[in-house]
Amino acid sequence: MSEERKIQRGGVNPTYQTYEQNSAAGLAVLEQFLGDETHRPMEIQTELLMRLLHDNKDTEYGKKYDFAHIHSVEEYQKKVPVVVYDDLAPYIERMMDGQRDLLTAYGYDHFNETSGTVGAKKAVPMTAEQSQVFAKYNNLIMYGIIRKNLDPDWMMGRAFCTTSGNARTLPSGLTVGMASSKMADYIKGGKDAYDSMLRTLYTSPLEAVNPEPGVNTKYIHTRFALMDKEVRGIVTGFYSVIVVFLRYIEDNYELLIRDIETGTISDEVEMPDSVRESLLKKIEPMPERAAELREAFRDGTDTPWVKKVWPHFTYMTGAGGDGFEVYDRLIKKHFTGGGVSNIYAGITASEGLWSVPAGIDDFDSILAPGAAFVEFLPVEAGDDLSQCVTMDKLEAGRVYELIITNLSGFWRYRMRDAVKVTGFCNKTPKVQFMYRVDRTINLVAEKTTEKALQVTVEKTCQEMGIDLADFSVYPNTDVTPNRYDFLIEPMHEITKFDMEALKERIYKNLCEANQYITDYFDNHKLAKPEVLFLQPETSLLYRDMMVYMGASMSQLKPVRVIMNERQRKFFFGLLQEMDE
Repeated sequence: MSEERKIQRGGVNPTYQTYEQNSAAGLAVLEQFLGDETHRPMEIQTELLMRLLHDNKDTEYGKKYDFAHIHSVEEYQKKVPVVVYDDLAPYIERMMDGQRDLLTAYGYDHFNETSGTVGAKKAVPMTAEQSQVFAKYNNLIMYGIIRKNLDPDWMMGRAFCTTSGNARTLPSGLTVGMASSKMADYIKGGKDAYDSMLRTLYTSPLEAVNPEPGVNTKYIHTRFALMDKEVRGIVTGFYSVIVVFLRYIEDNYELLIRDIETGTISDEVEMPDSVRESLLKKIEPMPERAAELREAFRDGTDTPWVKKVWPHFTYMTGAGGDGFEVYDRLIKKHFTGGGVSNIYAGITASEGLWSVPAGIDDFDSILAPGAAFVEFLPVEAGDDLSQCVTMDKLEAGRVYELIITNLSGFWRYRMRDAVKVTGFCNKTPKVQFMYRVDRTINLVAEKTTEKALQVTVEKTCQEMGIDLADFSVYPNTDVTPNRYDFLIEPMHEITKFDMEALKERIYKNLCEANQYITDYFDNHKLAKPEVLFLQPETSLLYRDMMVYMGASMSQLKPVRVIMNERQRKFFFGLLQEMDE
């Protein structure tokens, strides 16, 4: 890259300068991880566990389970029980009231909150030590992978950010919500400094990243991203969220372009007056950019348009790949047309981080031995916790449930996430996320996983020529025998289709995806599946509803298995009417 390209009016490009510094640091961390940590994973795991036990031996939990006299992994597994959130909830409630030294001796002033997509929300203490794990294994290693694999031009432009979240303050003075909502508290200069930092690296202002109640964050995120022709990539939590924002642009590009042209915010966009006034100070009329956007959308959105809008667009990062392949394929086919590098995030959650990306366009991730102590329960073991093994005992090709000990006071916590070991990076296993153990369909002991449902639907839609946008499955116990109801959301309305052929194809592919289910059909313990079409954008409407009810857009996961009555009523209320 020539020096001239690094210069903007007024001096050095601050975006380039910041990305160059961050990615250089990230590359050093990545090289250390690959060159050292992956060669001695069990040594690092054991050192981490012993440190955690020593540091937390005087907590209430540490005294209860005699941490002071545990000197090996085997002793830890014998003395400390495997738990679920309900076992820890009484401690968490007391911690949120301000009590200390219960589960952890480490300092914290914030609790991460899970999405609550299924069931009640959970709160996870965010200690300084856990924050360092996220900074190293998420941010820095991600930067390192991009620096190592992409042309340096990626540093010349900002990223389209999709993150939004806020926090509420408890009577104790502690906060609970998304971790990103606390960043302004940790930066000298507060919100103004945080906003400036955000807009150096990302297109979105603080008003979208930490929104006030009633703010249309999709408008703000997309409006500011469209204003910037030099966008190089998208940074997101889940690839499904990328689809949400790109489809919002498709549905609203005329309004967005008009506002960009005039430097205004349409009265059609709902937001508090104070937020509107704050945003108007950060925008100005951009008739030239509006003209470029009109040309980009001149032929509509039936063909890939992302690179027309952002000519230098080159990468996307977030939880994609396995488990999100529906959205991954949709983005490549409908929005970008391919030719974009994907850095799929490792396995991460509010409770912690367990793996890091294996590289560019690689669905595998590498377990991170220094990020958490992790045990692995073969899924076929069910609840036989005596079969838990450590990282050095994993076998390629097998599927395991994760049991984690993090740096925030979760001791032998049963995550209910299942991963498949796909190979090894030096001596450290590589994995792919497979499914949530507690979200299998198990009407008659058939144990159909979300992965099997995904394979069934994607293969069926490919064979039947259906342009798939999303899908959900309802385990229907209101009929006898019980039945799987597949709800398929196409990209465009379908009013006439050979439904009998579609049902037969779903049935065939489901039997292939779950070899154990065929006998239950043959023995009439299960009825053959039903297939119904959802109206286009049903999944987006569901997300909007959940956000209105207080969920974070950034955390919402797809509804693969309909688990409660609210979900059932919503999705079945938006079925397409088919012509006879």
